[in-house]
Amino acid sequence: MSTISQMTPDQARRFMEAGKPDAYTLLDVRQDWEYEEDHLPGALHIPLPELPDRIQELDPEGTLLVYCASGGRSMAAAALLEGQGFEDINNLVGGMSAWEGHSAFGPMELGLVAYTGAESPAEVLLKAYAMEDALQIFYVERADMAETMERIQLFMELAGFEDKHKDTLYELYTRVVDEPMSRDEFEETALRNLAEEVEGGVPIGEFLDQFPGAFDDDQGVLQLASMVEAQALDYYLRCVRRSKVEETRKVLQILAREEKAHLKVLGKHMDRRE
Repeated sequence: MSTISQMTPDQARRFMEAGKPDAYTLLDVRQDWEYEEDHLPGALHIPLPELPDRIQELDPEGTLLVYCASGGRSMAAAALLEGQGFEDINNLVGGMSAWEGHSAFGPMELGLVAYTGAESPAEVLLKAYAMEDALQIFYVERADMAETMERIQLFMELAGFEDKHKDTLYELYTRVVDEPMSRDEFEETALRNLAEEVEGGVPIGEFLDQFPGAFDDDQGVLQLASMVEAQALDYYLRCVRRSKVEETRKVLQILAREEKAHLKVLGKHMDRRE
């Protein structure tokens, strides 16, 4: 059960007016150019792609109010922080767009897979495999829709990363069970379990259906990609924290490092405004 609180702009204003400046940390997770264009006074700026490496700059026992442009990246950041032990986290619904009075969407909580902490190593790997498959499909679809060669190459590169992750996950699976399924059986089981968990839909597709128009342009697509990569990273880090199998922990740590690298790639592309 998530402990992240959702704040509307009005609630956030009352919260900020009622508390002393040092009673909470206002965290802006947008890119540098977005922050330079406009930001809330006193905000600490840590772009989402940099957050995993700069998390030590934040007090895990303090109160956080996180925001971005529309509420999606900030929700991904909030979940990442929650997974690392932060408890008092608030997400600004609608982000800067809603704060400035523009029409905005509701809480953008993207769900790929749930992690309870009770999963066996094999179950962790099955869930991770299904998640990587969903990301790979998403990137291939975005490549098909891209209008520039740069974007096509970016999304096919990311799709290739997910393919390598799937290979790694299956290889690890064969080492943590006595009688492993074949690769085809493993994939079929992973995808069937995911379909049952989300009642038959691909979460990314459902998310896009829920927020039509929010991620249409290049920046929007890259922002959504950063959200899904942040959730993949969050999943691996949560598994690392709770896993009792050292071999599993090591591989999950490798996957987490690779997800951090993916986030940085996306951050660089988000900074290339045309």
